[in-house]
Amino acid sequence: MKPVLALSAAAAFLATLAPSRADAQQYVIGADASVSTGAEGGGPFFDIYRARTRLRLGADIHVDEFPDDLFELGLLAEIEPKSSIGADVRYARPFGPHFVLDAGALGIAVPRSLVGVCGGLTYRMPLSKAAQVTLGPEGDFYFVGTDLPGGTIVWEIRFVGGVRVQL
Repeated sequence: MKPVLALSAAAAFLATLAPSRADAQQYVIGADASVSTGAEGGGPFFDIYRARTRLRLGADIHVDEFPDDLFELGLLAEIEPKSSIGADVRYARPFGPHFVLDAGALGIAVPRSLVGVCGGLTYRMPLSKAAQVTLGPEGDFYFVGTDLPGGTIVWEIRFVGGVRVQL
């Protein structure tokens, strides 16, 4: 009887050491669509013009354990007065319950190139648990590219409006 008791005690002890089931980290994905325009300047005479109207289709992703570290990727299409295509990549961080601050790099590739940095502050107005209206300013600064006038930096201050959905 004693060996059976010893084996039962050993089995009970080993069962307490067995790893319990743990859920893996999950990715949380959001998608957004926005339109923006504003003012731009730069060039040899420091003239200020209306910025091109831009459409942006983007996505953001974060790990559920780190909801304050958002990584964003967007496709850009400038639609008027000239058409061009590009992309941006950004790091974003929530700032309070409704504001998100972001910074990153952007580039226009076709038909002529512009490369620079961008940053913005977005207000997310909730429509439902998964959808928000997004509004806010953005600043873009281009310093490399074939579309730059004579070695200058082109800047744009934009007002952005759109919709974001948590998938």
